[in-house]
Amino acid sequence: MPTTKAGFKEAQGSRNLVTGSSGLVGGRLVEMLFERGAEFVRCFDLKPADDGLKQRVADAIKKGGRKGEVEWVVGNLTKKQEVLDACSGLTHIFHIAALVGPYFPKALYYDVNYQGTLNVLDGAREHKVGKFVMSSSPSTRFTGVDIEGKREDELPIPDTFLQTYAETKAMGEKAVSAACCDSLLTVSVAPHQVYGPHDLLFLPNLLSTAGNGLLRVFGGGENICSFCYVDNYCHGLMCGADALKKGSPALGKFYIVTDEKPQKFWHVLNSAIVAMGFVDLFSKFKLPALFMLFLGHICDLVSFVTGKKIKLNVFAVKMLTIHRYFDISNAKRDLKYKPLFTFEEGWAVTCDWFKSNWLPKFQATKKGGKKED
Repeated sequence: MPTTKAGFKEAQGSRNLVTGSSGLVGGRLVEMLFERGAEFVRCFDLKPADDGLKQRVADAIKKGGRKGEVEWVVGNLTKKQEVLDACSGLTHIFHIAALVGPYFPKALYYDVNYQGTLNVLDGAREHKVGKFVMSSSPSTRFTGVDIEGKREDELPIPDTFLQTYAETKAMGEKAVSAACCDSLLTVSVAPHQVYGPHDLLFLPNLLSTAGNGLLRVFGGGENICSFCYVDNYCHGLMCGADALKKGSPALGKFYIVTDEKPQKFWHVLNSAIVAMGFVDLFSKFKLPALFMLFLGHICDLVSFVTGKKIKLNVFAVKMLTIHRYFDISNAKRDLKYKPLFTFEEGWAVTCDWFKSNWLPKFQATKKGGKKED
């Protein structure tokens, strides 16, 4: 398999801030920055890094062959002074942190995803950090209809959004684009359906539901989706950093990076489910898409009336039934992005990791009769 030395030509001697450094993407980005020779990475997250991540970063520093230095900072994006302090003495900022998912109060999305981004931009300006890469999301372009092989320039930011998360990420992305100038070069890079070892969101939730016998295929199960292995996405973020030069066509723009070829969403998910030893989804009856959309509307109404968040909603149904795949030719052209790993390579590594690390914990929890977190 390829090494992770490709890309980020300025890694040697670079001094970086990674917000959201304890998450799937942020944590792997820190590792890969050191693997490519970064001098210093300040890790900024709301929660402390666990021992496993700290050990992986220590191993990455050794692998990079330089005397890299890491600083772990527990901080809050909504606390402006904490953010400003975290931006001192840097050459690059990778802004990964965000409030994700549809189950938080609306005001909190604005505070974290929009105002938090403004705080990081202010920190970059105050401390004269010249290069700023934001982790955005394709959901900022979603309208609930199929996306079939479109480029970013064919996907404008809509006037209305399917989720507050998407709306506030779009607001943050617009601010990053508007901030781009000779003294602060910016770009926004987004993955689609990111996956990989240490994932705490995408696969664990679906695998847990499948393992408890509660998951069915929505619709026909043939909808196509772009996926992005976490190493490919972190590489894409660093390709974004490489593109931050005066006169670059990437300045102030938004790019989507993914694995090379899109896949059938439910077939991919089912391969992981079967790998865990759970029942094949396609051996069970499927749930008609229109029926699930009807239920989603009912659940949204109940949520509106009661104030309680329900996991089944219109957005979730649409994301599980529509086509969502992209043409990444713009990222290839402007960012010089090329996936390091094929989907088959990344998915195999991910399934192996979940089988060895996630599955025993799930089985122990289920055997003990406790609810899975």
